[in-house]
Amino acid sequence: MKAQIQANYEERLARYVTLIQGTEPPGLVPKLAIYRELLRQHRMHGDRLWKIEPVLHPLIFAVETDLYLATARLLEEPRRAEGSLFAFLDFCMKNQANITWKSGQQPVEVLEKQFNELESRRNTINAIMGRRDKFFAHLDKRYFKEPARIYVDYSLEADDVIALVNAVIGVIAEHQWKLKESAAISVAEFYTIGVDNMVRNLEAGRRKNFPGQLD
Repeated sequence: MKAQIQANYEERLARYVTLIQGTEPPGLVPKLAIYRELLRQHRMHGDRLWKIEPVLHPLIFAVETDLYLATARLLEEPRRAEGSLFAFLDFCMKNQANITWKSGQQPVEVLEKQFNELESRRNTINAIMGRRDKFFAHLDKRYFKEPARIYVDYSLEADDVIALVNAVIGVIAEHQWKLKESAAISVAEFYTIGVDNMVRNLEAGRRKNFPGQLD
């Protein structure tokens, strides 16, 4: 029984690592890196960024929505989704005595801390779920009539979303490290540099082909 529980734990963890770190399709780490860097570019350039490339404006919204959906999928209520991170933590707590890390038996205190870290961001989770359920996945009658209302009724701050996503990534990274005392190579920097280079190249091209347009 212990071996079966351990194998189940490791198999589930491996799936989460793919959902977090994967590149094909992009996981949560690449999505977050792209989103954060696009926001940083907007803070640097302001609305001038849309002059550098108008498509960057809808792109930020598209990346943001994709990040919300990916995060919501991982933070679903356990009764609705077996793959929820909350379901994973519940499984770990119920089987804690039969799950072993490199250092020994999995400590229940660590699991409780991880659960509480996610729950402390419940308002952000609820807002993301609200946007997904009422607007992105299913168009509620109210938001069909007033699309912009979704941003009022389920308001979100970018910093809160980033903190929540980092918390999700942190839970999986901690399990991965403590199971094997090794971590997957983060791909975040690759995507961050890629977005920065993209904006630089777009700006250079705009200056070359449309002199004075950015001044």
